[in-house]
Amino acid sequence: MLALILLASQAAIVATPAPPNNQPIFIRETAAPFTVTASRSTIRLAETGISISQIDLPQIEALSLPLVKDYLTLIPGVAVAQTGPLGAQTQIRIRGAEANHSISFIDGIEMNDPASSGEFRIDTLLSHGVERIEVLRGPQSALWGSQAIGGVISITTRAPVRGTEVYGELQGGSLGTVRGGIGGGWAGETLTVSGQLSGLSSDGYDIARSNGDKDGYENVTAHGRIEWRATPQLTLLLVGRHQDSTSRFDGFDYDAGGPVDEPLATQSRQSAVRAEAALALLNGGWTTRASFMAVRADNINRRAGGFENRSDGERDLFRLQSTGRFLTGGIAHNLTAALDVETERFTSRDANAQADSNQRQRRRQTSLVGEYRLSSSNGLSAGAAVRHDMNDRFADATTVRFDALAAIGAVRLHAAFGTGIADPTFFDQFGFFPGSFLGNPNLMPERSRSVEAGIGWAAGGHSFDVTLFDTNLTNEIIGTFNSTTFVAGVANASGRSRRRGVEVAGRAELARGLTLNTSYTYLDANQQQVAGSALVREVRRPRQSGSIALNYSSRPFDLSAAAAITGARGDTDFARFVPVTLPAYTLLTLAGAWHISPRIDLTARVENALDASQVDVFAYRGPGFTAHGGIRFRL
Repeated sequence: MLALILLASQAAIVATPAPPNNQPIFIRETAAPFTVTASRSTIRLAETGISISQIDLPQIEALSLPLVKDYLTLIPGVAVAQTGPLGAQTQIRIRGAEANHSISFIDGIEMNDPASSGEFRIDTLLSHGVERIEVLRGPQSALWGSQAIGGVISITTRAPVRGTEVYGELQGGSLGTVRGGIGGGWAGETLTVSGQLSGLSSDGYDIARSNGDKDGYENVTAHGRIEWRATPQLTLLLVGRHQDSTSRFDGFDYDAGGPVDEPLATQSRQSAVRAEAALALLNGGWTTRASFMAVRADNINRRAGGFENRSDGERDLFRLQSTGRFLTGGIAHNLTAALDVETERFTSRDANAQADSNQRQRRRQTSLVGEYRLSSSNGLSAGAAVRHDMNDRFADATTVRFDALAAIGAVRLHAAFGTGIADPTFFDQFGFFPGSFLGNPNLMPERSRSVEAGIGWAAGGHSFDVTLFDTNLTNEIIGTFNSTTFVAGVANASGRSRRRGVEVAGRAELARGLTLNTSYTYLDANQQQVAGSALVREVRRPRQSGSIALNYSSRPFDLSAAAAITGARGDTDFARFVPVTLPAYTLLTLAGAWHISPRIDLTARVENALDASQVDVFAYRGPGFTAHGGIRFRL
């Protein structure tokens, strides 16, 4: 039975205990046993062979970190690179993939920024109002299309299950940092309404460290959601979001080889909407969803308050999908068919009306998706997906994904294979900065092939999982530099890049209310620019990384400690264009909450408690030791 839908509605998930196949780090038994990104329909975590990690609301509140990117450092296989202070450009690399090789969803809206490098501006995502963070590792292009070579990041916001909920927080601390937010909602028999309003402001510090102006950050975000069960068969959903932030930064002195104090600032604005209608027939055995999503991203650069340039991007995405479910001989079958139509537009404008960077571009992709899943009562589950993309700018492409899982008592064997594709970004194709960068309109999409296999064990609140992965990438888009003209550009590599490694994750309940979560990743990520040439290490990917998290919860207070360990990484000295090594570091976060009443908590947090020297990008040092305190309430 065929069907055609959109992204599975994330509000329909009920958080009840169930052990996932790949135990995520820092997860309690209250974590959702379902996933909305490992399939085009909602499935149980215990029924997929894909590597998934989830961080849920209790853990988000336990550490009380300001940005979602801060939690991603605790997930195996994820590398976070921050260019300086709070709000500075931050890039996420999953299993050694490029920063624009993952797709980010917020309540089902694809939020990747079409106006810049194709990445989601993860540095703009505040944690207030977030209920769950889910990360899929490995190629997911067969489900979600271009850019999902490395994986998927999915964010679910808070919404009440029944009745009224109101919550809020206010914190202040080092570097003149203030953050706060209020949210809530109401859920009845047929209507659920929820929303959040949050803000963050930080004075920051001088990136150039020359006693110049401080490079601060401001962010205001509003998010809302309405779900109406109009009839027992028909559900309507509307999600809206707007974020406006400003990040101040310094320039780079290529003669001195480091940042130089300059009054530069970037304003980032994102607006998004998602509208969906879901029709469930045959007692829920056949569900059809139609949805429309629209995202607009504006990036405006200024010097001393004066306009310099801007890039604006828009993405319209129509999805029609249908899923049929049926049983035969104790085996549950899910069969899905989908149609995706995506249109992207890009506009860049310079202060100089005659500049070559002033341009408008547009491209469209139409995709057909098919997926089949089965789950048996004897612990066997498997899935297969295929996607065919029809492009107006590139050659058509087909991607596939297969996964399987076998549960034998407390032991779980899991494996997956997938191919992925990443279309060049607008900036790669058409970007232009006079005298410094020239885009390449003749670029071909990047392609990947990946396999993973692992074994896990879970019993009595304890778990352990080991996963091996191997990924090959061809047509990798690499940077070029003309030493005569001093103009940079991009081109497709003729060689083959390889990323392989092992991920280990474990969890233990040490005592009543006390849990330990650990992770370790070994990554060997190499790049071959020319076929037959020697492999070189990919920059900003640590060979070794890991995390240790302890959480104690009791009636009077909660205590948490989390150490994110980043090994040595290679990078490039921008001034001399020679390789450099960035030293290893450990970021230790200590946090606590005193429950002075059933509805009010006093909170405290220390970030980088060891005052480690955090350098993720050559010459740009992250924040040192900072302390914060505040209050949190719920009604």
